[in-house]
Amino acid sequence: MKKFPFFAPFIVVLLVLPYFSCKSAPAAAASSKPAQAAEAPAAAGRVNPALLGELNAAKAKADEARKKAADFDSSDYFPSEWDAAEDQYERANRTPQSNEANVRNAIAAYNEAADAYDAVFKLAIPLYAQAREDEIIALRDNLIAAGWQDAFPESLSVADKTAVTAYEQYEAQDYYTAKDTADQALMMYQTLTNTYNALLIRNEIEERDFISYDPDNFERAEEMLDNAMDDYDAENYASAYEKSNEALNRYNLVLSAGWAAHAERYAALAEAARQAALDVKADIAVRGLFSEADSLYKKGVDLYDADKYGDAAKNFFTAENLFVTAKESTLEKRGIAAQTIEEANRKIEESDEAARLAELIIEGGAE
Repeated sequence: MKKFPFFAPFIVVLLVLPYFSCKSAPAAAASSKPAQAAEAPAAAGRVNPALLGELNAAKAKADEARKKAADFDSSDYFPSEWDAAEDQYERANRTPQSNEANVRNAIAAYNEAADAYDAVFKLAIPLYAQAREDEIIALRDNLIAAGWQDAFPESLSVADKTAVTAYEQYEAQDYYTAKDTADQALMMYQTLTNTYNALLIRNEIEERDFISYDPDNFERAEEMLDNAMDDYDAENYASAYEKSNEALNRYNLVLSAGWAAHAERYAALAEAARQAALDVKADIAVRGLFSEADSLYKKGVDLYDADKYGDAAKNFFTAENLFVTAKESTLEKRGIAAQTIEEANRKIEESDEAARLAELIIEGGAE
């Protein structure tokens, strides 16, 4: 824009040059080409600063509307409408801004993009709010069903009040504040859920005497669980959530270590019982029972390889009992069969003896 006044006298010279002599014409024409090429965009780019301000404001408006729609997951709920708004935004970005007419077109394009984002946001916000409410209610219902409200009513009441506040903020259309409050409420319910699950696993560890398999993690889990509830009471909810998560994970490691050891032991017992059943041909004598046991055994192996030690141990334990039953059933069948054969032989012998006696009697009578 500032170059335009500087080049104005030069343009006048260029207009006059064709009237000079033929000798000077080629040189003048050659020198005029770069100047004309540089002049065109400069002249076209001269735009009123106030109009450029409107352009910047329109783009900022579109950017803000785009961010708001994205922050509330509009693209997930209405992907087609979101894509249409994105296309409009890209068209605005591609609109030339070389002169005032183009700048006005760009302003209109950005305003249309902003309207498109606002429209998809208005469609998505009720669904976003409902989804978050559903998450919160699901966690709360599970806690109540588990008896948390009876055991720790104060902690649940605090979370409930936060959830109600989020709802009121949403109703007042203070969406970003409502979003942050709802996120906090959800974190609070998740913390209580983590704590409840951690306590359940802790009880199982103690009942099964699994502490000795990973005492370090058990001790650390105990510490984290206490700290989590202290942070919760101190309204440090982010820290409470992280520590409840860590406590739950560490208790799970202890439980997994215990079950891994048991799974190894049950696997060895099941394998020995399986071989004993095969030795007496149980796979033939009681095919159905053996197949059921073998299926559980192989599933246990797969579960063990997938690090699902608890389920693996249960499958090995059941398989072992079935292999033992298959073996006993086979031996019992063999015993019955042997007894039947012995009884049949005895009857044959008795029949032969009776026939011999009858023959002797007949022969005696004949004499």
